[in-house]
Amino acid sequence: MGKFVELKNDDVVKYEALTTKPFEKVFALQNILKFYKFAFAGTVKSSEIFYDTPNDLLYKAGVVLSRVQEGDRVFFKVAPSASLSKIATQKIFSHKVGVKDTIKDHAFYLVDGIKSLFSTPFSIDVENVIKNAIPKIGVFTSANVYKVISGTGFRAYMCHEETKYENYETKRKQHSQGMTIKMIGPEQYKNEFISFNDSIKKYCKEFIEIHDNTYEHAKKITRKIDTKQAKLDKKQAKIKLQELKSQKDE
Repeated sequence: MGKFVELKNDDVVKYEALTTKPFEKVFALQNILKFYKFAFAGTVKSSEIFYDTPNDLLYKAGVVLSRVQEGDRVFFKVAPSASLSKIATQKIFSHKVGVKDTIKDHAFYLVDGIKSLFSTPFSIDVENVIKNAIPKIGVFTSANVYKVISGTGFRAYMCHEETKYENYETKRKQHSQGMTIKMIGPEQYKNEFISFNDSIKKYCKEFIEIHDNTYEHAKKITRKIDTKQAKLDKKQAKIKLQELKSQKDE
């Protein structure tokens, strides 16, 4: 059971917001980019729970294992741990399950999926690792979805996201806003997709592009607090805000 899916990472661009009201300038792009229109397409909610052993054996072996719920659809997902910026195409294994099913109920299929994703043999007992995997991080997202429509025929989905991160080891919780742009339609519009994202980076300074995968990003922002690092992060955030204010005054 389960299926393998290939995802093109260059068809998706993810952003994190630096301010509390980041979407105003995004909507203003309709006035700047004359041939574009944003049409509201609905609200979606999703959750993704990442599993691993206490000492991260799966991640160290190059595997990210998670349980995803999107509406009534629930599935386990296996993906390589590589950052989005390092690979153009990502192959994942998706295994549909019931709402109350546990990871142990489907260990056999998950082991098969993991071994089929990688050409090199594992030095760990994958089945035993999976059966002992525990929830490490939860990511809960609510998104307003807009369809981006261009007079040229270009189409994309733009998701304005509110996300809550929970790290079950460090006990830290973090809320953030972000945006995902996903191209839909033929590859002939790839250059326009790149151009549209270049416009976001130019006119919407409230956002920065994220190159980490979801698990890496979640771990990073919910890690155990280092006092010195926290002060440095606060200082860098203050500098970013000052830069934004100076740009607005220009």
